[in-house]
Amino acid sequence: MKKFSSVFLSIIFVVSLTHAQFSEDALRYTSSSASLGARAFGMGGAFIGVADDYTASFWNPAGLAQLRRLEVTGGISSIGIDNKAGFLGASQTASTSSTGLNDIGYVFPFPTVQGSLVFSLGYNRRENFSSLMKFDGFNSQSSIIPTLYQSDGDYDVPYNVYLENQNGYTPITRNVQQTGTVKESGALNEWAFAGAIDIAENFSVGVSINIITGAYKYVRNYLEADTKNFYVNTQSGLTADSAYLRFNKFYYDNYLDADVNGSSFTFGLMYRSEVFRAGLIAKSPAVVSIKETYNDEGESVFDNTGTFSALPKTTYTTPNSTNTYGVTSPWTLGGGVSVYVLPFVLVSGDVEYSDWTQLEWTDNSDLEKTNTSLQSQLRPVTTFRFGTEIDIPSTDVRLRAGYAVKPSPYKGDPSSYDTQIITGGAGILLQRNVLLDAAIGFGSWKTFRTNYGYNTSRTDETLSTVQMNFTISYRF
Repeated sequence: MKKFSSVFLSIIFVVSLTHAQFSEDALRYTSSSASLGARAFGMGGAFIGVADDYTASFWNPAGLAQLRRLEVTGGISSIGIDNKAGFLGASQTASTSSTGLNDIGYVFPFPTVQGSLVFSLGYNRRENFSSLMKFDGFNSQSSIIPTLYQSDGDYDVPYNVYLENQNGYTPITRNVQQTGTVKESGALNEWAFAGAIDIAENFSVGVSINIITGAYKYVRNYLEADTKNFYVNTQSGLTADSAYLRFNKFYYDNYLDADVNGSSFTFGLMYRSEVFRAGLIAKSPAVVSIKETYNDEGESVFDNTGTFSALPKTTYTTPNSTNTYGVTSPWTLGGGVSVYVLPFVLVSGDVEYSDWTQLEWTDNSDLEKTNTSLQSQLRPVTTFRFGTEIDIPSTDVRLRAGYAVKPSPYKGDPSSYDTQIITGGAGILLQRNVLLDAAIGFGSWKTFRTNYGYNTSRTDETLSTVQMNFTISYRF
């Protein structure tokens, strides 16, 4: 898990009816990236004031009014993630990748006497959850084992593998090698039905109704080991209740699967002229519900330096548990402009504002009590995106470039924790009706995670991504 305040420490390992939630869980299920559509992505996501293809349903639905022909479009996205984690003076790099459908949509301009009336229907990928982190280091100050004590023995993994007694006592409190892998996967998707209409000459309004679905999977494989022989006992006939005196290794694994469902709306305005376009958007709060299924597994290994009166049980799996809750995001307000500074050079810029102090837990009375603490960790942020597109004269080729910066929503984070991305791309018109677009983006940011407690076992992470988008569109 990533960042959390001390208020949440008391519920970190509660595994009864309420599974511990953190601020990054709330952010994860209400976020959206700026990578939909190869053309928009190639321009850094600065598309609110452009929005002249199917992806307007995501960026600014009012832009759909610019389309005069039927359009069918589809795209895929592939992302590679490198994560360099610093842990207790050591560092490790882990890499993973994910490829999937980015969008698929249909645009239908309705015949009108004047003006424009356009509808669209399609699928958009809002966010990709793929990540991988590895760490390995010697912790002379603490161990995870004392933090896992549960009064309910069915959920106390160390107790059930003889690493603590029924009162939570264990001598294993520090001087352990800690090794782990954290893998996340899944995606947040939306099914969008959008429409736009001209309400005056060159002025359109639009709305998109978004049905949100998604799945998230979290797996942590964690190991603590007595690599420096701090826990050695050669006594013969040691009872199982004292097996922890001969501690060698503790494997602790966490598994979580979540299903996500929700909805949101996007409202848009756009003014158009031959050289200038301006757009405004308002994204309603995303209201989502999450159902989680999770369990933990543990295994202990003891030194072979004496004998046991009875071999202790060394593996245990907690019962499967479920947890349900909801999250409501804040409103997001945005604006964008695009200008033809030359007949063949388009420049665009976007700004979006979200006040994350309005993020809320819902549909779970225990979590709702912590909303004030959740909101105290967060801050308002303003995202900036810039892009350009150049029509190569006497060809059917367009070149694109862009830049975007999305500040961290956590209060007090330095600028190095902001997500920055540099993009480039190209498009080519094949025959008259087929447009092929490709884009690539390089992203980077920093963050951290805590394995337990508060900064007693922390990884500082530097992430970098390479994402490629490909979109093909056919206009009738």
